[in-house]
Amino acid sequence: MNAVAKKGHKPSPLFAVIKGIIEESKADMAHAKNTRKTALVLFNSLVSIHKLGSRERLLLEISALLHDIGWARTTNGAHHKHSRDMILQAKLPKITGKERRICALIARYHNKAEPDAAKHRQFAALKSSKRYIVLWGAAILRVADGLDCNHNGKVHVSGCHIGKTELTILIDSQGDCPGEIRRAKRKGGLLSRIAGREMTFLKDS
Repeated sequence: MNAVAKKGHKPSPLFAVIKGIIEESKADMAHAKNTRKTALVLFNSLVSIHKLGSRERLLLEISALLHDIGWARTTNGAHHKHSRDMILQAKLPKITGKERRICALIARYHNKAEPDAAKHRQFAALKSSKRYIVLWGAAILRVADGLDCNHNGKVHVSGCHIGKTELTILIDSQGDCPGEIRRAKRKGGLLSRIAGREMTFLKDS
């Protein structure tokens, strides 16, 4: 499902719509693609822990591509909530209403507050199995977004080492990237908790 990223290939109807939404909102397409790529590498690397499948992977991919579209409606820092609302209103081919809500909430939680059923009505309204998807999707997206916080595609994730108490994310970067790692660590608390491991970063040589 990489139609948005490939030049010279006709995108599927779903990804054609997503591309149009990104362009219309004037969101950073390169950042959307970089975040999507990192999120999917993390999802694939962590499948032994989260046990999610290809459909959930697709929902994360959609969320990663659309997570910043809310900037089109705001300048006050609440873009994550506007991204949620815009995804809820979007007509995404072959994506059900329930799946669109999952995508919207994953995008909503890429920044600021983490999912909390005691405080957030829309998250609380989901069944526990759907909350689980949102939790993992948001946790992964937060780290992926943090690693491209400067929107320059400088940091790439090659995989993860999963230990008993530690989750090491292997990165390859063009030069040093202390700011990106610092941002990813700050946003990575949710991933660390649901994975049950301390998250660290290691430059993959």
